[in-house]
Amino acid sequence: MALSSAAIGGFVGTMVRDLLTGLEHLPSPTGSVSWSHEIPWALLAINFVGVFLATRLLRGPLRHRDSNDRTRVLIITGFFGGLTSYSGLFVDFAAIWHVSPHGCLFVAVGAILSGVVAGWLGLASFGT
Repeated sequence: MALSSAAIGGFVGTMVRDLLTGLEHLPSPTGSVSWSHEIPWALLAINFVGVFLATRLLRGPLRHRDSNDRTRVLIITGFFGGLTSYSGLFVDFAAIWHVSPHGCLFVAVGAILSGVVAGWLGLASFGT
């Protein structure tokens, strides 16, 4: 049952991510391409919100649930696992790298730090 829960949640999370990131890929108004135009803003925002919400849920309502609990597997492993995509960022990093290696490193460090900040905010919102 846990595997089915993860699969269903992952399907829904991945579909939501695909719909949201699909809104971002509009043509450049100037026709020119710079490394900043390649930044996956939607995916960065999705990852930030996903990490924040997953952390809040794990610190709050899902805190005392067993790690194999179907609800926890459906929501955290499935939905948020499908919604967030740090592996997808690496595909975007490759596109940025070809235009600006420095820009790529800047975005990569920013993506990692934003995930840490999102997790910290999710934990801090409950106090100590």
